[in-house]
Amino acid sequence: MKKELKVFIATSSFSAHKNFNKINKNIKFVENPLKRKLTSKELIKFAQGCQIIIAGTETYNKITIDNLVNLRFLYRLGSGIDNVDIDYLKKKKIKFIKSKKTPEVAVAELVVGYIFSFYRNLSNHDKNLKNKIWKKKMGFILQGKTLGIIGYGKVGKYLHKILKNFGIKILINDIKKINKDITKLNTLIKNSDIISININYSKKQRLLNAQRLKYCKKNCLIINTSRPEVIDNNYLFNLLKKNKILGACLDVFDQEPYYGKFTKLENVLLTPHIGSYSNEIRTEMEKEAIHYILSRKKFN
Repeated sequence: MKKELKVFIATSSFSAHKNFNKINKNIKFVENPLKRKLTSKELIKFAQGCQIIIAGTETYNKITIDNLVNLRFLYRLGSGIDNVDIDYLKKKKIKFIKSKKTPEVAVAELVVGYIFSFYRNLSNHDKNLKNKIWKKKMGFILQGKTLGIIGYGKVGKYLHKILKNFGIKILINDIKKINKDITKLNTLIKNSDIISININYSKKQRLLNAQRLKYCKKNCLIINTSRPEVIDNNYLFNLLKKNKILGACLDVFDQEPYYGKFTKLENVLLTPHIGSYSNEIRTEMEKEAIHYILSRKKFN
């Protein structure tokens, strides 16, 4: 009789496994009971005894890995790996892989949705009308604006592809790419009407620190769908509160679920970390994860 394989699903949601507990009695899927990003303490508690983890954005550092004594394989559902100590996994001989399917289409489309929703005040108009308030608020058009893309990886490139024909000027900054099309970061910030942050977390410093945020134009809209650590959120909050910039659209937060001070502001658009959360992208990533687990002989 084969030994039961326990798989912990750390992501806040996952549905591709629903029928596999019935089909394959030798694999048991254990779901995240809190349906949100887990702390290290919670992860250690709920994933005890599991040989495989389908990981989200929760932290896998040395302490966490050492406490997951049965862990043999870590599958990162998504694109970023800055939350995983890969070198330590190798040292512990724990196999690691991340999704081949990446969410750049979903994330870039979300950024575009933010821009149009914020520029035309769609959420406020919808809320007012549903409350029987017929009130028009003047909006903006995208044509003629300057978009600054910070981080020119898959998301940045796809965002450029979507928006290049909207009659806007696009500035690009990327620390890994140096050529004639790259704009210095300070220059990009000073000249952009919209700034979209599409980078991984750098442990060295906040890329958009207080000093750099001071360069923002009065009509600047800041969009962050990458990592909360890349921007000084306290200084950003003060800019927004004092109306020193037009607004911000945020999908990532220092602590999730988030119910903090940004929720008190009118000039922000907030979403609960939905960057890759589209049916098509998510389904493909989940099916890919299940495929690897069913072929588990590769990492036994």
